[in-house]
Amino acid sequence: MSLNTTSLINIFILSLSLHTQYDDFEIKLHDYFVSNTEVDYINEKKLLQITIRVFTDDIEEMIRDRNSKLKIDPDSDSEKINQILNQYFKENLKIFINNKLIIFDFIGKEYKNDLTQIYYESSIVETINNITFENRILCDYFDSQQNIVHFKSEKFRKSFVLNKNNSKAIFGLE
Repeated sequence: MSLNTTSLINIFILSLSLHTQYDDFEIKLHDYFVSNTEVDYINEKKLLQITIRVFTDDIEEMIRDRNSKLKIDPDSDSEKINQILNQYFKENLKIFINNKLIIFDFIGKEYKNDLTQIYYESSIVETINNITFENRILCDYFDSQQNIVHFKSEKFRKSFVLNKNNSKAIFGLE
Protein backbone atom coordinates (compact mmCIF):
# COMPACT_ATOMS: atom_id res chain seq x y z
CA MET A 1 0.00 0.00 0.00
CA SER A 2 1.43 3.37 -0.93
CA LEU A 3 0.36 6.48 0.94
CA ASN A 4 1.57 10.01 0.47
CA THR A 5 3.29 11.86 3.29
CA THR A 6 0.18 13.92 4.10
CA SER A 7 -1.87 10.74 4.59
CA LEU A 8 0.84 9.24 6.80
CA ILE A 9 0.96 12.36 8.94
CA ASN A 10 -2.84 12.42 9.19
CA ILE A 11 -2.89 8.81 10.40
CA PHE A 12 -0.27 9.59 13.02
CA ILE A 13 -2.02 12.78 14.19
CA LEU A 14 -5.37 10.99 14.34
CA SER A 15 -3.88 8.22 16.41
CA LEU A 16 -2.30 10.76 18.76
CA SER A 17 -5.54 12.69 19.14
CA LEU A 18 -7.49 9.53 19.97
CA HIS A 19 -5.22 8.76 22.88
CA THR A 20 -6.06 10.83 25.96
CA GLN A 21 -5.48 10.81 29.70
CA TYR A 22 -7.57 12.26 32.50
CA ASP A 23 -5.71 12.68 35.80
CA ASP A 24 -4.65 9.22 36.96
CA PHE A 25 -7.41 7.42 35.07
CA GLU A 26 -6.17 6.42 31.65
CA ILE A 27 -8.56 5.90 28.76
CA LYS A 28 -7.29 4.05 25.72
CA LEU A 29 -9.27 5.36 22.81
CA HIS A 30 -6.86 4.90 19.97
CA ASP A 31 -8.03 2.38 17.47
CA TYR A 32 -4.80 2.85 15.58
CA PHE A 33 -1.61 1.30 16.79
CA VAL A 34 1.17 3.17 15.10
CA SER A 35 4.86 3.88 15.35
CA ASN A 36 6.77 6.55 13.49
CA THR A 37 10.40 5.96 12.52
CA GLU A 38 12.44 8.79 11.04
CA VAL A 39 15.73 7.87 9.40
CA ASP A 40 17.93 10.79 8.38
CA TYR A 41 21.11 10.25 6.41
CA ILE A 42 23.61 13.08 6.92
CA ASN A 43 26.01 12.74 4.02
CA GLU A 44 28.68 15.15 5.33
CA LYS A 45 29.02 13.09 8.53
CA LYS A 46 28.31 9.71 6.89
CA LEU A 47 25.79 9.20 9.66
CA LEU A 48 22.36 7.60 9.87
CA GLN A 49 20.22 9.08 12.66
CA ILE A 50 17.15 7.07 13.68
CA THR A 51 14.28 8.30 15.84
CA ILE A 52 11.50 5.89 16.76
CA ARG A 53 8.26 7.21 18.29
CA VAL A 54 5.72 4.89 19.89
CA PHE A 55 2.88 5.36 22.34
CA THR A 56 4.25 4.86 25.83
CA ASP A 57 1.35 2.65 26.90
CA ASP A 58 1.84 0.42 23.85
CA ILE A 59 5.56 -0.01 24.48
CA GLU A 60 4.85 -0.53 28.17
CA GLU A 61 2.82 -3.61 27.24
CA MET A 62 5.94 -5.07 25.62
CA ILE A 63 8.05 -4.14 28.67
CA ARG A 64 5.55 -5.77 31.05
CA ASP A 65 5.51 -8.89 28.89
CA ARG A 66 9.29 -9.22 29.25
CA ASN A 67 9.50 -8.16 32.89
CA SER A 68 6.25 -7.71 34.80
CA LYS A 69 7.91 -5.71 37.59
CA LEU A 70 9.07 -2.82 35.40
CA LYS A 71 7.20 0.44 34.83
CA ILE A 72 8.16 3.22 32.45
CA ASP A 73 7.63 6.98 32.57
CA PRO A 74 8.99 7.34 35.18
CA ASP A 75 11.32 4.37 34.89
CA SER A 76 11.36 1.91 37.74
CA ASP A 77 14.77 0.62 36.51
CA SER A 78 16.13 2.78 33.69
CA GLU A 79 19.12 0.55 32.93
CA LYS A 80 17.00 -2.61 32.59
CA ILE A 81 14.33 -0.78 30.54
CA ASN A 82 17.00 0.58 28.17
CA GLN A 83 18.38 -2.94 27.78
CA ILE A 84 14.92 -4.39 26.97
CA LEU A 85 14.06 -1.53 24.58
CA ASN A 86 17.39 -1.79 22.80
CA GLN A 87 17.10 -5.56 22.39
CA TYR A 88 13.48 -5.34 21.21
CA PHE A 89 14.09 -2.60 18.65
CA LYS A 90 17.21 -4.27 17.26
CA GLU A 91 15.18 -7.47 16.80
CA ASN A 92 12.21 -5.71 15.18
CA LEU A 93 13.77 -2.89 13.16
CA LYS A 94 16.41 -3.94 10.67
CA ILE A 95 18.03 -1.65 8.14
CA PHE A 96 20.14 -2.96 5.28
CA ILE A 97 22.43 -0.72 3.24
CA ASN A 98 23.43 -2.29 -0.09
CA ASN A 99 22.04 -5.60 1.24
CA LYS A 100 24.25 -5.53 4.38
CA LEU A 101 22.65 -5.34 7.82
CA ILE A 102 23.77 -2.21 9.62
CA ILE A 103 24.45 -2.09 13.31
CA PHE A 104 23.11 0.97 15.06
CA ASP A 105 24.07 2.31 18.47
CA PHE A 106 21.53 3.12 21.17
CA ILE A 107 21.80 6.82 22.04
CA GLY A 108 18.96 7.07 24.53
CA LYS A 109 15.25 7.59 25.05
CA GLU A 110 12.93 10.24 26.35
CA TYR A 111 9.27 10.56 27.17
CA LYS A 112 7.20 13.32 25.56
CA ASN A 113 3.55 13.44 26.58
CA ASP A 114 2.13 10.02 25.62
CA LEU A 115 5.09 9.09 23.41
CA THR A 116 8.37 7.33 23.99
CA GLN A 117 11.15 8.44 21.65
CA ILE A 118 14.12 6.12 21.14
CA TYR A 119 17.30 7.34 19.42
CA TYR A 120 19.93 5.41 17.45
CA GLU A 121 22.87 6.27 15.20
CA SER A 122 25.03 4.38 12.75
CA SER A 123 28.11 5.37 10.78
CA ILE A 124 27.81 4.56 7.08
CA VAL A 125 31.12 4.54 5.23
CA GLU A 126 29.98 3.32 1.84
CA THR A 127 27.82 5.05 -0.76
CA ILE A 128 24.17 4.09 -0.35
CA ASN A 129 22.83 2.53 -3.54
CA ASN A 130 19.84 0.78 -2.02
CA ILE A 131 18.24 0.56 1.38
CA THR A 132 15.90 -2.00 2.91
CA PHE A 133 13.76 -1.49 5.99
CA GLU A 134 12.21 -4.35 7.93
CA ASN A 135 9.94 -2.91 10.60
CA ARG A 136 7.94 -5.26 12.83
CA ILE A 137 7.73 -2.94 15.83
CA LEU A 138 4.80 -4.03 18.04
CA CYS A 139 3.30 -6.20 15.27
CA ASP A 140 3.67 -9.12 17.69
CA TYR A 141 1.41 -7.27 20.16
CA PHE A 142 -1.21 -5.54 18.00
CA ASP A 143 -2.66 -7.08 14.83
CA SER A 144 -3.52 -3.66 13.40
CA GLN A 145 -0.10 -2.13 14.16
CA GLN A 146 1.15 0.21 11.43
CA ASN A 147 4.74 1.40 11.27
CA ILE A 148 5.33 4.60 9.35
CA VAL A 149 8.88 5.00 8.10
CA HIS A 150 10.33 8.25 6.74
CA PHE A 151 13.73 8.18 5.10
CA LYS A 152 15.45 11.36 4.06
CA SER A 153 18.80 12.44 2.78
CA GLU A 154 19.83 15.76 1.24
CA LYS A 155 18.51 14.71 -2.20
CA PHE A 156 16.02 11.95 -1.48
CA ARG A 157 12.81 11.49 0.58
CA LYS A 158 10.65 8.42 0.85
CA SER A 159 7.82 7.47 3.21
CA PHE A 160 5.86 4.28 3.52
CA VAL A 161 3.65 2.27 5.89
CA LEU A 162 4.61 -1.21 7.00
CA ASN A 163 2.50 -3.69 8.97
CA LYS A 164 2.34 -7.31 10.11
CA ASN A 165 1.66 -8.62 6.59
CA ASN A 166 3.95 -6.19 4.78
CA SER A 167 6.93 -5.45 7.01
CA LYS A 168 9.61 -4.83 4.39
CA ALA A 169 10.38 -2.00 1.96
CA ILE A 170 13.27 -1.84 -0.51
CA PHE A 171 14.26 1.08 -2.70
CA GLY A 172 17.22 2.46 -4.57
CA LEU A 173 18.70 5.91 -4.15
CA GLU A 174 20.04 6.21 -7.68
